[in-house]
Amino acid sequence: MSKVIIFTNENGGVSVCMPTDELPIENVMAKDCPEHAIVVDHSILPQEENDFFNAWRLNNGIITVDLEAARSIQLAKFNAEAAAQAILRRNNSDIGIPNSMSDNDFISMLNSKREAIAAATSTAELRAIGIN
Repeated sequence: MSKVIIFTNENGGVSVCMPTDELPIENVMAKDCPEHAIVVDHSILPQEENDFFNAWRLNNGIITVDLEAARSIQLAKFNAEAAAQAILRRNNSDIGIPNSMSDNDFISMLNSKREAIAAATSTAELRAIGIN
């Protein structure tokens, strides 16, 4: 499938409609998409940005990634990983298994990585920031 339909959705993000070729793409667009939808080649979709799909923005037929929205996505993912690690650390402590770093060092690491997320200037930088 080389052609897709894209449009800005009601949340400000980008919706991508991938027709199945059962109907001509123009029919699918008329039937299932808003008037402002456009047909583009699939290759213009950001190939390495699926982690930040909800940060995609469409402007004049070009999809970009809203870095502020991408930071929010990465921070939410990071915080979920941090919460899971905190539970694991507490469980380890409860049963007498030592954690690999002190609680203070763990908190410092979390704060440092949250600051790195806030300061990131690209999605590649964001992608590199994880708990481990």
